[in-house]
Amino acid sequence: MHSRQLTRIRRGAAATAALAAAAASLLFTGSAPAGAASPSARSSVSRYVALGDSYAAGEGLSPVVDTACGRTSGSYPTWTAQTVKPAVFKDATCSGATTRSLWNWEGTAAPQVNALSKDTDLVTVTLGGNDLGFTDVLTACVLAGLTTKEGSPCRDTEAAAVDAAFAKLSPRLSSMLTDIRKRSPQARVIVVGYPNLFPADGSVCGTSASLAKGDVTWLNQTTYRLNFMLELSARLQQAEFVSTTDLFQGHDMCEPAAERWINPLLPVNSGSAHPNTFGQRVMAREVLIRISN
Repeated sequence: MHSRQLTRIRRGAAATAALAAAAASLLFTGSAPAGAASPSARSSVSRYVALGDSYAAGEGLSPVVDTACGRTSGSYPTWTAQTVKPAVFKDATCSGATTRSLWNWEGTAAPQVNALSKDTDLVTVTLGGNDLGFTDVLTACVLAGLTTKEGSPCRDTEAAAVDAAFAKLSPRLSSMLTDIRKRSPQARVIVVGYPNLFPADGSVCGTSASLAKGDVTWLNQTTYRLNFMLELSARLQQAEFVSTTDLFQGHDMCEPAAERWINPLLPVNSGSAHPNTFGQRVMAREVLIRISN
């Protein structure tokens, strides 16, 4: 083997190790790990575009960098960009976005695909939850939970509408990934899934979320179903999928404040039912681990 080949292999291994170390340190430090990525690791991503909804925008965190979109610098795309240090980072994420927001204006926010270009080499995307009307469903479940903690009153009234929304979402995800690939043919496309918000055993949250026990189970099943659809779409479109579901087990909104990575539903605020700062760091860590592979 020629010395140049050996040098390239060593540099590639060093870059991978540096990103892995950066991913690990990100989980335990209070800020992005300055200097954690080597120059080789930094140059491995030149143009990074982040697409998605409030879970990618870092809704409810601070500081806010785009009030209209609820976009903050505490989001997993920002943590990722601060670690890999691309020459260009475009964050098109926006709270309330659906898959249609890729091609249409979302209030004052331009279509998200406008951020893509032929030379984009990394894309992360978290979308689909709002296509299901998940915020409205959660609201309905909380209202139902105020009257009873038994059975699954929310599922009984909302399941048919959610099933219909799932049927529409599948082809939209395919179109989304096809268009991303068309606009950025050289990009590594990473679909980042949604964390489960509630205990895996279906236990009731108490003051964190007023929900009937059966509805907790149904909402968890809905999240698993959405993530399965996202992963399947990613695999069929030659994209990658990062799962966050299992990572948040034992750190859902019903855990004590020191243990949870998801903000509780109650009291209601902009960050309700969204990853907190630590949760966003965990999501960034998983993206960085995937990039390093």
